[in-house]
Amino acid sequence: MPWIARKKNLSHSRLEKSARERDTFFFGLARNVVPILSVLAILGSALYSLTANMTDGVLAAYAGKRVTVEGVIVRDPEVRETSIRLNVAPGRVNGVPVVDSKNIIVSVDRFVEARYGDRVTARGVLKTPEVFDTDSGRTFNYPSFLWAHGVSHTMSFAEISITEHNAGNPLVASLLSIKHALVTGIERALPEPYAALAEGLLLGEKQSLGKRLYDAFVASGVVHIIVLSGYNVSLVIESVLFVALRVLPRLLGYALAAVFVVGFAVATGGSETTVRATIMALLMMVARVLHRPALALRGLLIAAALMALVNPFLVLYDLSFQLSVVATLGLILFSSGIARRIPFVSERLGFREIVATTLATQVTVLPLLILSLGTVSLVFLPANALVLPAVPLAMLLSFIAALVALVLPFAGIVAALPAYLVLSYIVSIPEFFGTLPFSAITIPPGMSWVALSLLGVVYACTAFAIMRRGIWKRLLHRSGS
Repeated sequence: MPWIARKKNLSHSRLEKSARERDTFFFGLARNVVPILSVLAILGSALYSLTANMTDGVLAAYAGKRVTVEGVIVRDPEVRETSIRLNVAPGRVNGVPVVDSKNIIVSVDRFVEARYGDRVTARGVLKTPEVFDTDSGRTFNYPSFLWAHGVSHTMSFAEISITEHNAGNPLVASLLSIKHALVTGIERALPEPYAALAEGLLLGEKQSLGKRLYDAFVASGVVHIIVLSGYNVSLVIESVLFVALRVLPRLLGYALAAVFVVGFAVATGGSETTVRATIMALLMMVARVLHRPALALRGLLIAAALMALVNPFLVLYDLSFQLSVVATLGLILFSSGIARRIPFVSERLGFREIVATTLATQVTVLPLLILSLGTVSLVFLPANALVLPAVPLAMLLSFIAALVALVLPFAGIVAALPAYLVLSYIVSIPEFFGTLPFSAITIPPGMSWVALSLLGVVYACTAFAIMRRGIWKRLLHRSGS
């Protein structure tokens, strides 16, 4: 009967459709198994950090007592305005050997000449770090933050003596010697605060910038340029590509950029922050150059998962790690789309790309900034638009000035003049925007969820508008290609 045949055909087509959907589902699941495992690794690391016992049983017995600690400085000393912070791995406490303990942050006088690899004896009161409230009213979990960086106790105003040099890793010491040479060259060539700004751009050193100027950078939303981040490293990559792709084949140009950025990471000390910034910058370049957001997104998930597995406490307790991952995510997903939708912005000097990347990163990290810091800049867009085109030039000219000052100290002042002019321009922007009334607002802790709810409504409306226009489907189609 004809109707029976039609029913059989319909049933057969439904079975075929169901089989195709099932095969597509399992194929998609298999293709995305690595990203899924990466997300599970990140979530698992966060859960582990919540349940882990963050108590150093070895050093806890000495907390609150005056002790003598013998150990080795295992990180590059952190120079502050009035002190130096030394990260010391203890070997003995009061003459008793200690095993499997965390490190101690030892604060000493600003003029103590200690460096990585020095074996020291420090005398002072061993303290357990405490949670404290920030200026914005947020509670900062300082003990967990230090634990994420391998530290369990602190010692302030310590008396210190150096008993041995070169007790650290020779490779790390060599990398840090390159960094210190650059710092010496910069300080010979440039006056303050321009030397401090150059050190921030090239090396991520921001401690000597001064509180007033640092607060102006924060209020104007450009503080990210003086924290060695994926953006700074991506500027190095883009500068190399700008020249290399005009004289070399495409493959060789990218290979040269990769070699150059690794050299940059080595020259700036090869720290954990530098390595993370280099990874994030390379992922950003993959997304922008290859037009493959899915590939870059997978790479970001894998990189974040590996970092989380190595140190699970980074996920919840290291704001730098969180901002790096979230900002890179925003660049991968949104920067290209924003750039296409602002054709009225000039492409000269990469101006359109600067506006697009600034919007992409700031919109993505805004909820995190509201929760963690509570300070939101209202002038970030014009400030970044004016500052960022000058950053690559400032980095290059500062690097050249430092090299010249190291080789020819008298010629370094002349060679530093171009860098001085560009750095002066950069400083003038946050000094102007950061001191404007209402340049930044502080959201009280009790209003954070209200602000996040309003922000969620804005995001939802934007997503709905994108879906209405079919843009979201095209984005997903490109991501899966």
